[in-house]
Amino acid sequence: MENEQIEFKKPQRKTVKRWGIFLMIPLVIGVFVITTYSWKWRSTLTVQRFVIDGYRVLPVKQISSLMNVPLKSPMYDLNVYDVRERILQQPFVKSVCVNRIFPDAIHVQISERDPIAIINTGQLRYIDQDGFLLPQIETAVKLDLPIISRIVGLENAQVGEIISNTELTEAIGLLQTAQKIDTAIYHSISEVNMNNGKDIILYSTEVGVPILVGREDYGKKLILFQTFWSNFVKSQNAEKLQYIDLRFKEQVVVKWKPDSQQSKAAL
Repeated sequence: MENEQIEFKKPQRKTVKRWGIFLMIPLVIGVFVITTYSWKWRSTLTVQRFVIDGYRVLPVKQISSLMNVPLKSPMYDLNVYDVRERILQQPFVKSVCVNRIFPDAIHVQISERDPIAIINTGQLRYIDQDGFLLPQIETAVKLDLPIISRIVGLENAQVGEIISNTELTEAIGLLQTAQKIDTAIYHSISEVNMNNGKDIILYSTEVGVPILVGREDYGKKLILFQTFWSNFVKSQNAEKLQYIDLRFKEQVVVKWKPDSQQSKAAL
């Protein structure tokens, strides 16, 4: 048997392609340089201006003061949540959104509470349609608001809280009804006298004529009042009116002063 020679070949090692690794090196360096530069750039950004939108009653200086953000403050060190919370300390602010506007501005979008009337809680305060009690405020805007009076139990009401009082809720509802019908009706009311739970009495802004409203059906009664005032009172002298009574169904009862007899106007 012939000896067979068997040759064992060593396995050839695959050539490792190292060129890919060398290409990654400048890429990593580039990313590092860009990142370093961006951090340095960020540190140069400072607050140079404020953009404040949505305010009407609040003076812009008061909003800026509440923000408590000095000019030239670092943009990226600013905590916008803290700024928002400081602005919300003002009861007139219903909601607020604070954002950075690069490269140099802080944008503040305000939504204010809209007062609908004035009430007396020991001091004159504003009240909005939700019954939220607002403080008196110095403003360039003229707030031509009716007064809600003769409601007991408001002495302990606190600014920044919603007042839970059925009489106050009804008075606000009456004023909202007037606004929905015609803002002219709303602005013709100078006072809503809740009369300690008895028949409601309104007072007109013009010469303070008492308007006996009673309770309920405020929409119909206010429309009757508007029609009567437009058709009869404007052509007469409002100062001769002693009172207007809307408590009767589908009619307006009027008493003129000093010697005119009581009359009814069917509308």
